[in-house]
Amino acid sequence: MAAFLEKISKYFTKQPLPRTAFQLTSRYVSGIHVSAKDGRVTHHFISPLERGIIQPSFDKSNIKKPALLEGRIKRELGKLRISDQKAAFLLPELSLKAFVFSFDSLPASRQDRERIIRFRVKKQIPLLPDDARFSFDVIKTGANMKKILVAVAKSSVIREYEDFFSRFNLRVRTVGIPTLSLQSLLNTQKEKDVLLINIEEDSLCLVAAINSEIALYRLKPFLSGFQASISPDQVAESIVKEVENTVHFIEDKEERKIQSFWLRVGFLEGEGEVISSLQKKATFSITRIESSLTEKLGSREKKILSPLIGQIQ
Repeated sequence: MAAFLEKISKYFTKQPLPRTAFQLTSRYVSGIHVSAKDGRVTHHFISPLERGIIQPSFDKSNIKKPALLEGRIKRELGKLRISDQKAAFLLPELSLKAFVFSFDSLPASRQDRERIIRFRVKKQIPLLPDDARFSFDVIKTGANMKKILVAVAKSSVIREYEDFFSRFNLRVRTVGIPTLSLQSLLNTQKEKDVLLINIEEDSLCLVAAINSEIALYRLKPFLSGFQASISPDQVAESIVKEVENTVHFIEDKEERKIQSFWLRVGFLEGEGEVISSLQKKATFSITRIESSLTEKLGSREKKILSPLIGQIQ
């Protein structure tokens, strides 16, 4: 779907973005509107969702109870005081797939590049759906190697969300990826070799940047409803293990050491015990991503809204 390619490309290349943005997850919907003058958040909302309203998926319908979701957003939309109908949207992390591929060389023409990249994508997703579309961006060009970040999504999934937003006369102009948007909040002149750790109730996403360029994107589904059935220590232990494995992989492959670890936990409640356990079990120092924000928001708002702020600021 050409529209998806264009919108994702706008995100990668940091073109001018809408002043209104939304994020939908399995447990909440959030929105922000920023000032045209200085890019600061002027209005926002965070609204919890009951389980089952949204079930993020790469190859299946996501919005299971559209009437309930529509009613929830209608009640909140007025809080944003939107001045135009253009909007950015963060797709649920589990609704897409992203990869960082390395190449010794790349053809000059975009058509030939797309053919090679599609071949690599199919090696990662053997049963690639017929309507799967991808966008890519060259993130590193060196004498001996080129790296490309590729985002893959099904046209039907993107269209499902676009059609839903159209009910509110909103036109989705940019589609973003939550964890990648967090990188925009870092001082890349200072934070060159970092690992971003983004935890939602249904997923763990790790993005490594080496010399301020994305080197790895890794997404792991979480057990649904883990907070009720698994102890915070068990959750923390699994996260630390995944982080340590990722760090070893990066250091072996890139021959550089991760210098800082940035954490964002997108829980509406109950995050304290998990973070406390993480800090006890981790052998590395963790910095909360919201600490990088200067927005005049509460800590809860900064935590939940940080991907949206990174997306459109």
